[in-house]
Amino acid sequence: MDTFTQLLSFITLPLVLYFVITTLVRRYRPKRLYVCSLDSQSNAYASLLPVDFYTKPQQPGNNDGGYVYPSDTTTVLEQLRMVVATLHAQRALTSLDPYNLIDLHERLAYTNSNDLVNWFTVQFNLFTGSISALGTDTHAALVQDARELKKLGCFALTEKNAGVLSGLLCDTIAYYNQDAEKIMIHTPTDDAKKCWISYAGNNDIEYAVVFAKWAQTNVSNDSKQVSVNTSIGKLFLTPHVVAIVVKIRNNGAVLPGVRIEECYTRSDFRSNSFGSLTFTEFSTEPENLLNRYCSLDTKTGTLQVDDCYPKLFFKLSNRLLVGRLCLSATAIVCAKMVLQLVRKKVYNSKRSQFSYITDHLQLMQQQICEMDYYFHRFIKRFKIDPSTSVDIEELLERHIDEILLIKAYIPPLCRNIVAKCRELFGAESLLAHTRMAESHASCYASCLAEGDSVVMAHAFVGQCMRKYKHMSLRNWRLLWLMMKILSTVPAHKRISYINAHQTEVMAVFQQIAEGIFQNQGIRSDLHSVVVPTAIH
Repeated sequence: MDTFTQLLSFITLPLVLYFVITTLVRRYRPKRLYVCSLDSQSNAYASLLPVDFYTKPQQPGNNDGGYVYPSDTTTVLEQLRMVVATLHAQRALTSLDPYNLIDLHERLAYTNSNDLVNWFTVQFNLFTGSISALGTDTHAALVQDARELKKLGCFALTEKNAGVLSGLLCDTIAYYNQDAEKIMIHTPTDDAKKCWISYAGNNDIEYAVVFAKWAQTNVSNDSKQVSVNTSIGKLFLTPHVVAIVVKIRNNGAVLPGVRIEECYTRSDFRSNSFGSLTFTEFSTEPENLLNRYCSLDTKTGTLQVDDCYPKLFFKLSNRLLVGRLCLSATAIVCAKMVLQLVRKKVYNSKRSQFSYITDHLQLMQQQICEMDYYFHRFIKRFKIDPSTSVDIEELLERHIDEILLIKAYIPPLCRNIVAKCRELFGAESLLAHTRMAESHASCYASCLAEGDSVVMAHAFVGQCMRKYKHMSLRNWRLLWLMMKILSTVPAHKRISYINAHQTEVMAVFQQIAEGIFQNQGIRSDLHSVVVPTAIH
């Protein structure tokens, strides 16, 4: 018994001492004051305000001059054209690299409606950015027209059976018809039709970047290949998904081989005409294949993919990584704006005497500063000197774990902050000019779009276990989950186990994320979130 007691003391005393020391260090470690401005780093936000911002009839009792942002498609498109013209005049759109796009999203999130920001990210990151990153010189003219809004497009990835909760899947097929000398795109089942495609239902949208699984003759003689019946006979699906830029309308008329159905009226983002795309043996030129990482042998209809890109789909979907950062940037701006309104109202009234309210404000200020500090420190890695030869795609892939963390943590927390601010603000949060309902919808959309935040959290935890990252006593939930899976779950059932225990996995993620964001050595005060004075 004495030996057991000594052994137990030998094990437990160092652990207790470790926890005591680390707790004291974290509590009493000096933290530097961090002040985050609502303005972007470029400090040129005022010129992007709508032209009638100061002349539109004002509404009494509001904080932004009475301006209510329009949500009808025609007006939003007009404002988008004016904003893009201003950005071109400032030479702000000469590059579509990640850092520049993120900076532009911050500028727009403060000065324009969420409808405009949403259209901007679809046009410049998903559509134009995809063609620029995945295409070659063949597509340079289309990229230039898209930059100038002469050609408007959408990003057709999501399918009815493969959305933000399903992961990166694709059932739409594409193959080469040698007789017609065309690439054919086909939707084999109702579950394979492209759904919730932003702006696809808008008649002004003429182009789409379509993702489809490539089918060809069985050149590998692999008996496990899945076969599909096509207009040219039996073909076999390859493991590769390709991106093809196609014209779906001509002067507003839908082209043959495409069926477009517009979604029902939305309660938010009303200018976004979501639509579904169904392709029936739709033909397009071989040159429309975005072929930076693959090529098409028109003699055999075979897709040629370099051995260094075994999973072409993930290479093509790198635009989603940029989009996740852009959405997180706009979510932080929304949280800052809404918090400023609440803080101004509370500290100019008797509400400041209630500790329930002020405690919440202090907590939210600290959370926003932590997110802002981590986010802007991270995106500096993408600030690249044009004279250097850096592969942006490789840089994105190298930091995929941090991008997963940001997308899984920041938009949901910003959504919760905006929701709490609406509660503290009272009934006035329903008024349009406060933009609280609009900001709430934007944060919610940021959680879902371009990769659901819950799915991102699961992927991040999976990466931590796979790479043995963040393994420490502070993250005891991760250690416990990993030990339990390794000791009790067979290898072939581990993914199913994780999917069936989402609550436990989310608790693991939350512990890791809070440890990362809350231990950056920064603090906030009443004036940590500073809104610049608008320039008339």
